[in-house]
Amino acid sequence: MAKNEKSKPSNLTWIRLDNAAKIYPAIRRLNFAAMFRVSVLLNEPVDMELLDKALQDTLPRFPHFKMTMKTGVFWYYLDTIDKMPHVTPDAASPCKRIHKKEDNNFLFRVRCFNRRIALEVFHVLTDGTGALIFLKTLTARYLTLKYGISITPGNGVLDINEQASETEMEDAYSKYARFEATDTRREDKAYQVKGTKEPDGHLNITTGIISADRILQEAKKYKASLTEFVAGIFIKAMIDYQKAERHYKNYPVKLCIPVNLRNFYPSDSLRNFAHYVNIGIDPRYGDFSLEEIIEQLHHQMRLKLGEKFINAAIGQNVSDERKMLIRPVPLFIKNIVMDTVYQFVGESRTSSTISNLGNTDVPQEMKPYIDRFDFIIGGTRLNAHKCTIISYNNVMTINFSRMIKEPFIERAFFRQLIKMGIPVTIESNQ
Repeated sequence: MAKNEKSKPSNLTWIRLDNAAKIYPAIRRLNFAAMFRVSVLLNEPVDMELLDKALQDTLPRFPHFKMTMKTGVFWYYLDTIDKMPHVTPDAASPCKRIHKKEDNNFLFRVRCFNRRIALEVFHVLTDGTGALIFLKTLTARYLTLKYGISITPGNGVLDINEQASETEMEDAYSKYARFEATDTRREDKAYQVKGTKEPDGHLNITTGIISADRILQEAKKYKASLTEFVAGIFIKAMIDYQKAERHYKNYPVKLCIPVNLRNFYPSDSLRNFAHYVNIGIDPRYGDFSLEEIIEQLHHQMRLKLGEKFINAAIGQNVSDERKMLIRPVPLFIKNIVMDTVYQFVGESRTSSTISNLGNTDVPQEMKPYIDRFDFIIGGTRLNAHKCTIISYNNVMTINFSRMIKEPFIERAFFRQLIKMGIPVTIESNQ
């Protein structure tokens, strides 16, 4: 979070959806809930009743989490709820769609099982960074209630006795878009992994637990960042599988990479503030070794992560929203248009997503009670797999969420790591 001066406390009772959030209500379906999940694994079983008390204490610090989505004439918006949510037992299949009357219409869930505290969020509320701050603050309050410890705010833990500032509630896209240049969204269609779809939106989770130091050491051999290294192995697995399927025509294998814009702009926003870049390999050019794939991804990332190129992309999104011809169009027509556009420039242009929340930390007082963090993206309409990464205290978890029965992609991925001499401990909900 940026250290810029806080503005006056926010007393808003309703807010517009931020620029990134506007697409999710229009495109979600029964098999695409636009949900994601962050969780923390403690070293002792969680007291659900005490966690529920911690939730009641923590929620007022995050005003936009205490809101539900309402339908306006021209746009959706978030409106304050007078009731409170409650902690529920965890489920075998995470990130299922939140239904309208579930738990007082909140757009998030707090779940627990054994040693795990999990937060599942509908993406209209926040991104991974905002959700992780909520989870850490909730966990800090829980540990305070259970063990009587005093935890110093910092490292993503907020002081629940403070009021939220207006800067934490801002639509940072609109604030920082310059509109000096805008970018096109045109891209070629990408390869989609096929398989036997799971019924009822069931999500298969495969988790690899790895030494962060060891995998970073391997990434350095390829002169790549961790994200580039993992993305390269992931793409290689999909290229090999596409080749094994013997299609009459091969398609580019591309990954969508979310980028935390708080690293580029001094924003305290706890709402969505991420940009997405697509990188990949076109196998129609010939066979690529793993080294060549990682090298190509490295250069693509360096090109696309320049601030000026990023601003052109977010400027395009914000300018579309502000066009005078669009603003008075009724919401039901906007939904049809956004859904149609998404089909042509959204998920069909990527083979999967890989999202890295990076190395996270907590205040010193919390460290003796925490073993690790996890991060999962829910199912989507086309992409069969999603890959997520998060590290804590040298423990890295790489999670694959899968909408199909066959685990061939993640199996090839983890076999490659083991082949490189990187020990991996595998967990699964199957």
